Amino acid sequence: MLFKFLTGKEIGHLQTGLILSQVGGLLLIFAGLFVLLPSKIITVGDDVGGWVWILVGVGIIRMLAPILVGKGSRVAFWVVIVLSVLKLIESFIATVGDSSEHLQFYWYLAVTGLVEVGVLIHLLNPKARAELNNK
Repeated sequence: MLFKFLTGKEIGHLQTGLILSQVGGLLLIFAGLFVLLPSKIITVGDDVGGWVWILVGVGIIRMLAPILVGKGSRVAFWVVIVLSVLKLIESFIATVGDSSEHLQFYWYLAVTGLVEVGVLIHLLNPKARAELNNK
């Protein structure tokens, strides 16, 4: 609907889900870079570990997989859906615990969770699978 107002052309559920998936990938990459790059605002301690590189790597996969789906890959379609489900679960797990310690993560749940819900709503729609079958 938003793209219809911006461009005058309506796009389908498949394209909307893939665009939102790429937005989610960008959010993962930016979140990983926020932790990796030195900052006075975000401090995680000295032991950053390999989880940040996993976060950036999954973000890159989330940027590339929708391109493969656009070329007709059904395997990449299901990879995008699985990564979205895992990211939605992870965003809930990140906010579990003592509310005084995890207040900074509620924005994380709102931003990333809403994007993932949008991805799943659009990609799991039967019209999106029909669009993929027509490619």
